[in-house]
Amino acid sequence: MDFYAYQAAARRQTRWLVAAFILALAAVVLALDAVLFTVFAARASGGGRLGPLEYAASHPDVALGCSLLVLAVIGLASLYKSLELKGGGSVVARSLGGVRVERDTTDPQRKRLRNIVEEMAIASGVPVPEIYVLEQETAINAFAAGHTPANAAITVTQGALDRLDRDELQGVIGHEFSHVLNGDMRLNVQLMGWIFGLLVIALIGRTLLRVSPRGRDRRGGGGMLAVALAVMVLGYVGLLAGRLLQAAVSRQRERLADASSVQFTRNPTGLKGALVKIAGLAEGSHLVAADAEQVAHMLFAPGVERLFATHPPLLERIRALDPHFDTREIARAAEAGSAPASASLPTPAGASGLIESAAPAAPQTITVEPTAVAAQVGRPQPLHVEHAQELRLRLPESLREFSEAPGQARALVLALLLSRDPAVRAGQMRLLAPADLASIDSAVEVAQQLDPMLRLPALLQLFPALRRMPLAERRALAAFVSDLIHADARVDIFEFCLAKLVETLLHDEIQARPPHGRLTLEDTAVEIHVLLAVLARAGSPGDERAARGAYEAGMQPLLPMRRPDYAVYEDWPRRLAAALARLEELQPFAKQALIEALVRTIASDGVLTVEEAELLRTACALLHCPLPVLSA
Repeated sequence: MDFYAYQAAARRQTRWLVAAFILALAAVVLALDAVLFTVFAARASGGGRLGPLEYAASHPDVALGCSLLVLAVIGLASLYKSLELKGGGSVVARSLGGVRVERDTTDPQRKRLRNIVEEMAIASGVPVPEIYVLEQETAINAFAAGHTPANAAITVTQGALDRLDRDELQGVIGHEFSHVLNGDMRLNVQLMGWIFGLLVIALIGRTLLRVSPRGRDRRGGGGMLAVALAVMVLGYVGLLAGRLLQAAVSRQRERLADASSVQFTRNPTGLKGALVKIAGLAEGSHLVAADAEQVAHMLFAPGVERLFATHPPLLERIRALDPHFDTREIARAAEAGSAPASASLPTPAGASGLIESAAPAAPQTITVEPTAVAAQVGRPQPLHVEHAQELRLRLPESLREFSEAPGQARALVLALLLSRDPAVRAGQMRLLAPADLASIDSAVEVAQQLDPMLRLPALLQLFPALRRMPLAERRALAAFVSDLIHADARVDIFEFCLAKLVETLLHDEIQARPPHGRLTLEDTAVEIHVLLAVLARAGSPGDERAARGAYEAGMQPLLPMRRPDYAVYEDWPRRLAAALARLEELQPFAKQALIEALVRTIASDGVLTVEEAELLRTACALLHCPLPVLSA
């Protein structure tokens, strides 16, 4: 299943899950109402034969109040948990005792983990997730959590670092990146919030049971005990129904994530080796953290014992990777289980045949098929990962210093926007506060060293530090970036792209909205026209005939019947920002067709310029369609 089909299926599945959860919620509320009405009826009739339905009919205000109270308890508890989880995957990681892996770590195992995650992020075209390690966990496991790639976190156990070699760890991380790219994390976190409300009902019942009076001499003690027991049992029954929903979702998505990991790395033996070690080691994949049950459905392998399995059987997953698997390999893995894996950091060979290269910055020949490029969205291939390894090594070492602390990352973002024109730069510098002036001097040198094709990948490297800034500072940064790019009363393509990426990534991280909408191509014909017209002109500056031809090459197959004529807009930044905001609401398959049109526009003259590459990558990011490094 490709990215767009997966997104469409995920939307349908989400609607089904919402309906199923509402039914489970209604069943729990009705069952609790029946218990409460039975008690109230017994007291109202002095132990007579008044039934719960008769009581509800004769006291509709009490019946409605009870139902609303139960719904309010569940709803408020779910809302509280959802708001808590809105902080992103780092909240989930820290709740299990996760320790963040800093960029300047000297531990070879954690350094290897960072390298793999950064390479996968560059290859996928998403911000680098925060990285956590569960130091107390000796089992092999991992998970990805968050609402969007902008607030994702990848967490691995210490056992995974100790026991897995680089290929095996890459296979596990590739599996987790599938969840990041396909939006599985969002649904997983939503399920955690919903189910917490049902758990609260069970906890209330358990608390009432503990404080209920005991003994026959305590008036009403028996009735309160019965009510407390019933509330607790019904709460756990509802929780069990929620866990069943989690398990139903998780099993199929884990199979797809295994397949995606192999596609990313083209190395099924790595992922297979990790699963074999889990099957052979005594610790397996089971976690000891008290809150492990809450994340059981998002783990790489089963982390707790459950009545309903959240993952396919290990042997089934292994044989899907290797149909001729010999089960004696599990015994051999168990025998070798005491030997820790090597944490060597190999230097990858350079990748070739790529459009987006670390150098040079001059226009490059483009010979790709539009449908092939669109098909790569959310599905990086081994060539993308290899090139990402090369890009990571080519990024200046000094960049690492600026991607560790929020203040330094902010300084580099501002330095990237400083004009090379002395007059314009002087105006920009007047906008900077004294504290900014002190930190930006060293950042300017790093910014000037970056090849134009590396500027946007560098920005994504900075994002983990930027999102650790307080909310008010993040919003202020997005506004200040806009002020800087308008200092000279004109905006170039790079300035527009950087500003929109900063704004969108921070907005996604804060708002965590659904990544796709319901609009069709026909609904957004005007917005598509603006995007393609700006892209065509960026690829053919000063040549209106070539720009018109590029526009028609993209637009004609997309909207053959009703399409606006090519036009030039002097106020293109304002129009394009509004157009991209509306295009975000397109349906998944409409986004696929739009990306194909963008590539046709670029490829019309057989050349990819820096401006075209930056616009394409930014448009895909704003459409929530993560585009890997393009391959020729």
